[in-house]
Amino acid sequence: MVDIQTRLAALGFFLGKEGADGFFGPHTESAIRAFQQRRLLFADGIVEDNTWTELVEAGYEPGDRLLYLRVPYMRGDDVLYLQRRLDELGFDCGPVDGIFSPLLEVAVTEFQRNAGLTVDGIVGETTLDRLRRLQKAGDPLPSVNIPDRMDGYVGLDSFSGLKVGIDAAHGGRERGYQAANGTTEKDANLALAKQLAVLLAEAGAEVNLVRETDTSMPLYERMEAANAWEPHIHICLHHAYASSPKARGAASYYFANSGYMSKAGKRLAGYIVDAISTELGRVDLHTHGRNYACLREIKPLAVMVEPGFLSCPEEADELADPKVVVREAEAIMHGIEAYLARL
Repeated sequence: MVDIQTRLAALGFFLGKEGADGFFGPHTESAIRAFQQRRLLFADGIVEDNTWTELVEAGYEPGDRLLYLRVPYMRGDDVLYLQRRLDELGFDCGPVDGIFSPLLEVAVTEFQRNAGLTVDGIVGETTLDRLRRLQKAGDPLPSVNIPDRMDGYVGLDSFSGLKVGIDAAHGGRERGYQAANGTTEKDANLALAKQLAVLLAEAGAEVNLVRETDTSMPLYERMEAANAWEPHIHICLHHAYASSPKARGAASYYFANSGYMSKAGKRLAGYIVDAISTELGRVDLHTHGRNYACLREIKPLAVMVEPGFLSCPEEADELADPKVVVREAEAIMHGIEAYLARL
């Protein structure tokens, strides 16, 4: 807890007069929620794997360390700054996600070559100083929307040959939210994932389920498993909950952070939530850019879908109805189909 509090304090978050005392009090919870909101994470005040990773990465400032390609890839806000600067200068480094990937190394070497620097792919003091001096004083870094993941395309306009990865969130000990009728989020996610897989396969797509049974998988392990299959599109399935039983509707999410937005992800998410709203009569809660691991860590086009609220008694009963699950899967498939048809 002291480590978490110390990191929050270093980032400028107020912890109260008690400071980093090792106790999880109201000020610490408020600071965590504020940090999560700033990083476009789910602001629940809980430091799980995704929030902890972001907290660590937020502590890296440009110049704190040498940046270079290694395995596992280097991550942090210093990498994010590097990507944004290179993109501003016209060097294609791929998604601005704070991950030092092979594509970023290529952009670094191209910049070094053009700037007359030693071409070694390592971002040290000299390369960083040149990047800083090329930025006009007072000019803010622009919001970068391109290049997009997969260049904004999947290369196909139909389900034939399309590879779709599906991740039914939670599982095993991680049950997620449990509705008043006993339905757990992990079961609702898996039921929908299996039905969606059947429909997509019947339409000619190749489908991979990250989990096919009620098993528990660490967050970043399931991201590695999803990437290993190399799908064209990745769908992460969740079901929402809220403190108020009146909250209802369908929402979808695409990858975004403070300086980057996946335009392709936003389009796909939009088609999916529109289809769910139209075909099932759910309230359209629109699409939202988020920095969730299930969106950031996936290399291809990725979206997260929440078809309804388990905390809403009426929707929870619908979400547990096998016939409704089929309709939800059909709507998600129709959303993907609409996206492909408009590429």
